[in-house]
Amino acid sequence: MSNTPVILCVDDEVPALAIRCLVLSTAGYEVLTAADGVGALELFRCLPVDLVITDYWLPGLTGVQVAAEMKRLKPAIPVILLSGVVEAPPGSELADLVITKGRPVEELLREIGKLILK
Repeated sequence: MSNTPVILCVDDEVPALAIRCLVLSTAGYEVLTAADGVGALELFRCLPVDLVITDYWLPGLTGVQVAAEMKRLKPAIPVILLSGVVEAPPGSELADLVITKGRPVEELLREIGKLILK
């Protein structure tokens, strides 16, 4: 059994998801991916996950709805909400952290490290 932290990334934009996956795996994380909230919740229910990064705008469920359900199921698992707008979207207080897309990769990795070590 591996001690490598597992991060679930949720985004319907394939290029963004691929880049995030590459960055996180290069940083030493195991990465699971989902293209929508329903798929993310299925993975979250069935597999061990140490942290979730979800886009706000997803088909079907929003990132806030995904975060709310994940927090209901496993409240201790940190959820990072990615948003394309500067102001935090309504309901984003359900996430442990809101990060605006386009922030430096180092900042995202630093915040992930802090949340996983909690």
